[in-house]
Amino acid sequence: MNSVISLLSVLIITILILYLSYIFTKSIGKGMGLKRGGNYMQMLDRLPLGQDKSIAVVRAGSHYFLIGIASSQITILAELTEEDIQKGLDIPNPQVREGYPDFISILKKYTDKNRKDM
Repeated sequence: MNSVISLLSVLIITILILYLSYIFTKSIGKGMGLKRGGNYMQMLDRLPLGQDKSIAVVRAGSHYFLIGIASSQITILAELTEEDIQKGLDIPNPQVREGYPDFISILKKYTDKNRKDM
């Protein structure tokens, strides 16, 4: 009987520790999200190019910049206009190149073919 009570107490303590850890990490995560964004600057998009290289679109006030980010420096590549940003948002799927089918359509083609055979 003693072993059952000790087992239940260990189980309850473990569940309590896991629950408190969950609550603690959730509250820490909310705080980190608030610290990342600024009032006047915002990173709109980022594209990794290598292990320590990427390009990003950053809004600073009412200006937009295309910047290159490397491990040793950050370089302004171009200043963008509001029109450039809106054109980028109008592209439905920038990964699909003209003349090449996208992965989803190929996958649907083969999954539909298999369904007809059943």
